[in-house]
Amino acid sequence: MQGGAAVWIVPLDTVPDGRADRVLDRRESARAAAFHDDRARRRYVASHIALRTVLGGCLGIAPRAVRLTRETCGLPHCSRPHGRPALAGGAPAVEFSLSRSGGLAVVALAAVPVGVDVESRAFRHPDSPLDGMIRRLHPAERAALAELPPAQREEGFLSCWVRKEAYLKGIGTGLPGGLSGPCVGLAADLAADGRGPAPTPRGWAFADLDLPPGHRAAVAVAVPDGGSSGPPPAPTVRTLRPLS
Repeated sequence: MQGGAAVWIVPLDTVPDGRADRVLDRRESARAAAFHDDRARRRYVASHIALRTVLGGCLGIAPRAVRLTRETCGLPHCSRPHGRPALAGGAPAVEFSLSRSGGLAVVALAAVPVGVDVESRAFRHPDSPLDGMIRRLHPAERAALAELPPAQREEGFLSCWVRKEAYLKGIGTGLPGGLSGPCVGLAADLAADGRGPAPTPRGWAFADLDLPPGHRAAVAVAVPDGGSSGPPPAPTVRTLRPLS
C-alpha cells in the first residue's frame, strides 16, 4: 500500500449476513437492528463484514478481533468522535475507508489517510434538482460542469460528487466539511478539455475507480509529507470473493 491505496469492490448481495453475530461488534449490531428495511439492513451488515474481513486479512487476525473506533472530528469547532473511522488499541498504522451505495460497497486501505466514496447513478433524490446540487459545489467545479454538453452534465456532477465525498471523508469532516470547499475537479474521462486537470487540495491526490455499470467511485489519498497534489499511484483494485 505504500504511496497509494488498495481497493476492494464488494458486491453486497454475495455476502451472507448469517455471520453477523460472529463478526460484528455491539455498536455495529445495534446499528443494524435499527434498520426498518430488511434489504438495507442486510447490505449494511454485509459491508461491515467485508470491511472487517479485509482489515483482518491485512492485520493477520480474525475479523471479529478487529477493534474499531472514531477519530476526533476534523472540523475545528467540534471535538466529538465524528471523524475518520480508525483501528483502536494501538493497532498497526493502517488507514481505511468504507462506502456503500445500493448493492455495492468499496473498501480502501492505505498507509496514509484515505477516503473513498461510491454512488449509484440513481442516488439523487427526485426532490433534489441537478441545478440545485451543482450550485453547492466549488465555483471552478460549477464552471467545468457548465462546459459539458447537457447530456453529460449529470454524469459529470456525479464524478465530482464522489471525489468530493472521498476527500471530505479523508480529512475527517464528512459532508459537514462543505461541498463548496476545495476544488476536486471532475473525473478524467469527463474533464478532458485540453486544459489539464483542475487544481486539487494540496497534500491530496485523487483516482477515479472503474466500477460495474451504474456506479461512480473515487478514492482520495493523502500525499506523504504534504507534497504537491497530483495523480497517485494507480490503486490496486480487487473484487472481494464471496464469503461463506
